[in-house]
Order: sequence, then C-alpha cells, then structure tokens
Amino acid sequence: MPPSDGLAASPGIADAAVGTATPRSEQEPGLSVVAASQQAGAGAVVAGFGLIAVGAVGGWLIWRSGASAAKIQPEDTTGVFLTLLVFAAAVERILEPFSRWLPGRAAEAALSRTVTDVNSRVDGPTEADREAVAVATAKVARAKANRTIVAWGLASGLATVASSAGGFYVLHAVAGADWNGVAVWVDAVVTGVMVGSGTKPVHDLITRAQNGPPSP
Repeated sequence: MPPSDGLAASPGIADAAVGTATPRSEQEPGLSVVAASQQAGAGAVVAGFGLIAVGAVGGWLIWRSGASAAKIQPEDTTGVFLTLLVFAAAVERILEPFSRWLPGRAAEAALSRTVTDVNSRVDGPTEADREAVAVATAKVARAKANRTIVAWGLASGLATVASSAGGFYVLHAVAGADWNGVAVWVDAVVTGVMVGSGTKPVHDLITRAQNGPPSP
C-alpha cells in the first residue's frame, strides 16, 4: 500500500476513528472498547455534582449574609427567557478561557499522534495499529464525556453563585415577586443548573454565528 493512502484507504481504521465501524469478533476488542467508552467516568460525575454543591453553598452563604441584590422581576416570560439566554451566554464566555484545562486535550493529542504514526507506515496499517487507534479513540470519547460533565458542573456552580449575588431567580421570576414556594437560595441552585445546562447550546450558537453560514 502506498504511503499516501494512510487512513483514508483503510476503512477499518477510519471507522474506528469515528467509532462507527461494523462490530468485529470477540478476538478484536478494539471497537467494542470505543462503543463502551461514551459514558463519563464516576470521577467526572462526582466532580460535576461536587462543583454544583460548592456553588450551592456559595449561593446559600450570599443569601444568608444578606448580600444578595434585589430580585430581578422581568415583565413577562419572554423577558425571563431572554435573561436566561444572556445569563448563559455570559457564563459560557467567562468559562471559555479555562476550557483548555478541562479533561480531554491530552487524549485528543495522543489520538492524533497515533493516527500520524499509522499513516507514516510504508507497508500500511497492521491489526495492532487498528487496535491502537481504536483504544486511543475510546480514550478520547471517554475524555469528552468527562469534560462535558465537569464543564456542566462548573458552569452550574458559577451560575448559582451569580444568581444569588445578582438577584435573578428563574422560579420567582416566572411565578412572581411575592411567590414563596421555595427558598430563594434553592431557586438560585435551580437557576444555576438551568443556566449551566444551557451553556453548551449557547456555545454552539455563538460558534456558528462567529463562523458564518456553512458553505454550500
């Protein structure tokens, strides 16, 4: 096989790199590892919820100290939605510079090196190369899942503190200023989780807007 063929001429490795190859026999476990690695690890889940808990404590301390701002009360549900959108966009922008330290970068770099090494083989990829790419791809999939959970927890925790300090509570904003169905600091946690869950679609929307419309 000519050196220039690389992964493009090798369907097995190309499929492994995106995790969509046809399942192989039990003697070839690489791709089954890819399929099983889409879930976040327990450590990332604990870290994500731990960050939310830290944010909840911070929001409670702000409320307890009386440092919270006056409640923001939009005129209608459209105002609530727009406030949530702006809130989520602000949190996403604040966290963007710190995304480089979230899980996943090392795994992606390792996969890139593995693919480059395989492409450089004059005689074409071996079965061991296919397995190496599959395992590296599995690690990337797991790392991305971990990064998503940790980023969600970080965004939610930060938004909870900002909600408590800034006086925007989504449940009270919808139900009315005099509503006392839940404590204000609990509403701050609810608001933080809603905002944290919205940073990913907001990030995608901002990215598309910055990159312009897709090429035809």
